[in-house]
Amino acid sequence: MMTLVTWPVAQNYCRVMYTDLATILSDTDWLRFEKEAASKGLTTSAWVGLYNDINSWRWSINDLPLTSVTYTNWRTGQLDNAGGKETCGLIDTSGEWWDVPCTDLLPFICYNANFSGAARFIGIRSPSMTWPQAQTYCRTHHTDLASSLNSSDNDMLLQVSSIQGESWIGLYTGTWKWSDGTNASNIPWAPGQPDNAGGYEYCAVVNNGLFYDVRCTNLHYFFCHTIYPARSQIMRLQVKSDGSVFDPAVQSSILDQIKQKLEEKGMLENTTVTWKVQPDGNIFHKKKDDL
Repeated sequence: MMTLVTWPVAQNYCRVMYTDLATILSDTDWLRFEKEAASKGLTTSAWVGLYNDINSWRWSINDLPLTSVTYTNWRTGQLDNAGGKETCGLIDTSGEWWDVPCTDLLPFICYNANFSGAARFIGIRSPSMTWPQAQTYCRTHHTDLASSLNSSDNDMLLQVSSIQGESWIGLYTGTWKWSDGTNASNIPWAPGQPDNAGGYEYCAVVNNGLFYDVRCTNLHYFFCHTIYPARSQIMRLQVKSDGSVFDPAVQSSILDQIKQKLEEKGMLENTTVTWKVQPDGNIFHKKKDDL
């Protein structure tokens, strides 16, 4: 849409008038997006449905949403996401949780499913690591970063953190998603993106085929998408032939010509063209008066 709006306004408009902000998952989606941008003469950045779900805190193991368990132990004043970059969680020496930048270097606590009781939680004091590095280490050598699903778990984690100091546990947030709920993966970010420069860059724009994280309050044009109900149509084709239409190669060639004609008329997009195979396994039948 060639109107400058914020990301939330664009999302609301698309959900009311269409289906949602645009989701780009495949090469076909990209072709449709580029075709629409070209038709509008758009050469600047535009909103799509990609956003950073900073309020979706999870445990590393099985990506378990924090909202699916009743126990939490955030320190008073947390979660504050200071600077807009505090998207990983630690446990302090009193057993309380803090949100801090994932790039901090800290000891960490792993979980090993092969053990029981307090032995499940293994403290790693050295070397200190970032949260992603700690997660990789725990998944390689144990099961995952530690989770605290109840007060008993937290007491056992406290036994470790009280000795080795503030430590990473499996808490994290900031997963990039599409507005329609689809998880985002293999996003073609521009070099250095996403960087959350200055904090609060939780929405994404597209420019020249690359994604950039920007503040959701910025003003940009935007793209919606809609889902049309599937519809099938059967057309009967009559041909004159010496019998070669029964050759699969000839049938494939005819189908390609039909697709080419549809494409020339701008009718091939969102369309699948196939032969209807009869119960006897054939596509063509001779007319009775030809027998």
